[in-house]
Amino acid sequence: MVRIFSQRGQLDLPFNWIYVLIAGGVILLFFVGVVVKQKDVATQQLGTDVNQILSSIATAAAAAESTKVVVETSGLADETLYFECRNAQTEYGIKSKGSPVTDPIIPIFAPAEINSKELLLWSLPYFLPYKVTDFLYITSPTIQYILVGNDARVQEFLKESKSSEQAKFVLSVTKTADLASFSPQKGKQSFRIIDYTGLAVQPGGIVPAGLQKLENRQVSAVTFSGGAATFFVKKGTAWQSEGTTILFSLGGDLDAVHYAAVFSDHKDMFECGMQKAFQRLKYVSDVYEKKGLALENSPGAQDGNCPVLFSGLPWLLLAHQGDSTLCSDFYPENCVSLVQKSGEIRSLNQQLFSANCPPLY
Repeated sequence: MVRIFSQRGQLDLPFNWIYVLIAGGVILLFFVGVVVKQKDVATQQLGTDVNQILSSIATAAAAAESTKVVVETSGLADETLYFECRNAQTEYGIKSKGSPVTDPIIPIFAPAEINSKELLLWSLPYFLPYKVTDFLYITSPTIQYILVGNDARVQEFLKESKSSEQAKFVLSVTKTADLASFSPQKGKQSFRIIDYTGLAVQPGGIVPAGLQKLENRQVSAVTFSGGAATFFVKKGTAWQSEGTTILFSLGGDLDAVHYAAVFSDHKDMFECGMQKAFQRLKYVSDVYEKKGLALENSPGAQDGNCPVLFSGLPWLLLAHQGDSTLCSDFYPENCVSLVQKSGEIRSLNQQLFSANCPPLY
């Protein structure tokens, strides 16, 4: 069964995508039932079929902006779904069964492994400054997210984690003021600490006592500080840093990049998904660079203060397009100036709106 809920409060997917989601969910349940009941009969081929159905559902969910999807996969409860990303290619599927799905397009952010009767899919749009693509986050109710700090994003995440009447989309999210004494919730298979103080999780620091006896793969953490995220994995009773990466984002509510770091167990998964986004941005920026040139001759472009505002737009868009190409080819080293240019374009676009000029987006 598949349940869909748009965060705008209504179902707003085109009919063909709704059909893919519902049909995909029904077929998925059929096939997983066959897999469970006939494990010795063509298991590898059935695994491949299930993986492809998962791919159809993921594609549909990613195409529906700001949408939450619950996919019941009770037949897969004994199976392990895995997610990897290398060289801007996401690979996922049932572990050790069938041919996995390889996706070079959708930026997918997920834990390394999921064992669950339900999958939770959430999509958010990524803007820099205009829309680049939709990010897809994949998780499950068996993963507990532990929030540390009083950042505004803590309340936002808690709000988004609650069940909606339409979709029954429920994330297991807990806020704690004392990480050292945190007690894990029973029945959860893995735990991810989200530290907004930048202090609760440190390289070489001690893992909370309640999590120390768990396997290393079951526990991970990310800290946010100064526009960057640092990823951590558990090594025995201590934290080991995977490194720090800059969050190339303009911020704001429901920041897609922030949640990409939240739902990615590892730094490699996060950066690989971002690389896919920047590969798309390279082509999107080229389209907007041409649109900017065309706007100068559009109706209303010569009214009032519009000519003055438009005079700087072509150069700014050309610089942004060049930065997009550099960022795509040399991520993350050459991406810093891209965010600055994006902020300047957003500001200019707001000025165009205020002056009743044709906007860029």
